[in-house]
Amino acid sequence: MRRLFGTPVTDYMPALGLLVLTAIYLTTAYGYSPDARAVPTGVAWVMLVLVLLDLVSRTQTGIGTALMHWLNPAGDAAKQLGVKHYPLLKQFAAVLWVSAFAAALVLIGILYAVPLYVFSSLYFQGRRPLPVCLGISAAATGMIWLLFAVVLRLELYPGILFGGS
Repeated sequence: MRRLFGTPVTDYMPALGLLVLTAIYLTTAYGYSPDARAVPTGVAWVMLVLVLLDLVSRTQTGIGTALMHWLNPAGDAAKQLGVKHYPLLKQFAAVLWVSAFAAALVLIGILYAVPLYVFSSLYFQGRRPLPVCLGISAAATGMIWLLFAVVLRLELYPGILFGGS
């Protein structure tokens, strides 16, 4: 198996996929009007930093090991002996799940994408009861609307399909 900085190359794939998608999302966000891009660009920049930290922490270098201990002590290699490791296909599915949410944000906007994602993840991934999924997704949407539209007075991105650019 090929290794890069002491780590199997396949261990980098999910983070590299997120890095590419985040860069595309950030580039797209800069095409929006200044008001509409306030939240997407902020989220994308934070995501870029987090993905880069994740990539470095996966290396078997001094900096990578120190970063792993600092950011995620439970991720220490010695503690991973009894932990279940997921196959690459399951890792790819997890990245695809988040990518679908990002695509929904772009296509249908925040107020429709958030409840759809929260509901879907709770119902299909978490196998929670339908009333719980509906309540939590409605509450999350309400909190986002209250915080951004009412308190901060920011226009929530409506999505390309609903008039966003």
